[in-house]
Amino acid sequence: MQLIEIILFLTLLLLLSTIINHYVKAIPVSLIQVVFGCGLALIGNFSINLSTDWFLLLFIAPLLFNDGRRFPKDELWELRWPIFANAIILVFITMFFGGLLIYKLIPSMPLPVAFSLAAILSPTDPIAVESIAKKVRLPKNILHLVNGESLINDASGLIGFKYAIAATVYGAFSFKSAVGDFFYISIVGAIIGVVTMLVISLVRKWLYKNGLTNLVFNVVLQIVSPFVIYMLSEDVFHASGVIAVVTAGIVYHVNNTSTQSSSAELQLISEQAWNIIVYLLNGIVFLILGIELPFAMEAVINDMKFNTFQSIGYAVVTWLIILIIRIVWIILYEICHNLITTKKVGPIDIRTANIVGFSGVRGAITMAGILSIPLITVQNEAFPDRELVLFIASIVIVLSLLAAVIVLPLISKNDPVVSYNNDNHWSEEKARIYILNYVIDDIKQMDRPDKHICNILIDQCELMIRQLSSIKPDELEKSIRSLAVQYEHQAVKKLVADKVVTSKEANAINYQINHRELKNLVAFNDFNFKLEIMSAIQTTKLWLFKQRSDKEQKLKIQKALIMVNDYTVQKLKEHGDSKVIKSIVDEYTNLSLALRTRSLDYEKYYRIAKERELEAYRKGIQELLLNDKISLKLASKLRQEVNYVENNELSTD
Repeated sequence: MQLIEIILFLTLLLLLSTIINHYVKAIPVSLIQVVFGCGLALIGNFSINLSTDWFLLLFIAPLLFNDGRRFPKDELWELRWPIFANAIILVFITMFFGGLLIYKLIPSMPLPVAFSLAAILSPTDPIAVESIAKKVRLPKNILHLVNGESLINDASGLIGFKYAIAATVYGAFSFKSAVGDFFYISIVGAIIGVVTMLVISLVRKWLYKNGLTNLVFNVVLQIVSPFVIYMLSEDVFHASGVIAVVTAGIVYHVNNTSTQSSSAELQLISEQAWNIIVYLLNGIVFLILGIELPFAMEAVINDMKFNTFQSIGYAVVTWLIILIIRIVWIILYEICHNLITTKKVGPIDIRTANIVGFSGVRGAITMAGILSIPLITVQNEAFPDRELVLFIASIVIVLSLLAAVIVLPLISKNDPVVSYNNDNHWSEEKARIYILNYVIDDIKQMDRPDKHICNILIDQCELMIRQLSSIKPDELEKSIRSLAVQYEHQAVKKLVADKVVTSKEANAINYQINHRELKNLVAFNDFNFKLEIMSAIQTTKLWLFKQRSDKEQKLKIQKALIMVNDYTVQKLKEHGDSKVIKSIVDEYTNLSLALRTRSLDYEKYYRIAKERELEAYRKGIQELLLNDKISLKLASKLRQEVNYVENNELSTD
């Protein structure tokens, strides 16, 4: 299969996994993707020739850069000591003690190989953590801690792994070289990330100031940055590309929030571009992980040195060793912190230690490192227990994912939902509902010939409020609206029979009726398959049998729509004057009156009303921001949406 076909196929599976996750919310999408990958390998004998170098460049570099640029800088600074303790000290403790315990567990495995296995199992995976955190109610300080350490511990884990592998391949190990190398690749990698990102940001801002405001150019420049920084660090300076892209992401975040040199539209487009990229890369990483698992297991099963059940037992015990070391470390760190701050040992929060322990999910970095193990040593001998190491690492990745999914909801169920906002800030839904009501009140104060257009805008706002409030129409309203649509189609048939309109014109009128009904269904979070098909057929007819569209015919269709609405109103009134019927009758009456105002230059008055509506949106957002009801980030997001609506609906060619 060609590369482009592989990418398209994996993307389709990624979309399918999201659909399944939508209906089976209890299972994280990452696990569904791993299962899909395993199915590809087992059923379709599908394999990917995975190179560690391009895997780290193509997937890990942009994902870690994105994590760094989105990480809350205040929380990063506040939790700096536990983050660095977990990211560096815990990794080497896990490598040393974990390696010794694995060596005792599997006597045939050389000590350097056991160290290498423990080292590559030490780093937690930010991609996997993010995937799990979306489904589990983690306390926000723990989520920040686990995310923060996962951004940094890759470097320390990979360094320990590198020297343990070197000791196995070359039969020698230099502690002095290892320590020196660790500080070199970490510090130089961080410097490269900081300096390169500052240079790129300065160049981009200078170009922007000098007229190069092309949105596509600026977004592509931002997306390319982590790849350039990673290759510069790895290939030119032989430092840590992982540390470089993480620090570059943090620098970008700090620099971008302190100076606003680019447009709001650029900010919004770049965020959406990153959302798409991260969605694709995250999903494909877990699909590849699933594809690699069966091949790792097959190698062990075919090896007569260990039977399958024995190998699975080794993997389970190894995972328990890594987990217990992590939990014990968290408890010891808490004891030390209490002694330093309060001169007392307790209290010790065992539950928090367990949450942090099970949150340490392993993933892409572990798999990338394991796959880089050489096949032979310098003595032309097979690398000792390579298949078993690959098998154990693969099983530990799956076990850490499963344990997080099963255990974390049980031990963290009473914690508040993770939120990066001020506790006093309103939710986004509440803020949007307030703004819509603010807009409705503002529009009602307008006194112009376009008041019927204003009523239509008010109806649209009220529908959006119902959607945000998750208020679905009751059965009575559904039946009345369905009856109203039937009356509309009856009126169209009557107009055709009376030769007021032609069949082609009737198709255009029916299309508008169905299109309006579909918009109402969307506003009510409802769906009608039959109506979707009918609308598609009518759209096709309009395209295939396109007729003249002059001013005379537009006026004719406009008059026909008024007659259809009047007929529908008359028929609805025969069913009584209940509140529901009155509400729907008002909608049709407003539509008819708005159609009649087209003789008063409808387009002109629509623009006036729409401009007034958007200005009210902006005032509502500003009021919430000044009263500290919403964050600056949410206010920026809402303003950008208003700008987009303005560009789409009111821009002139």
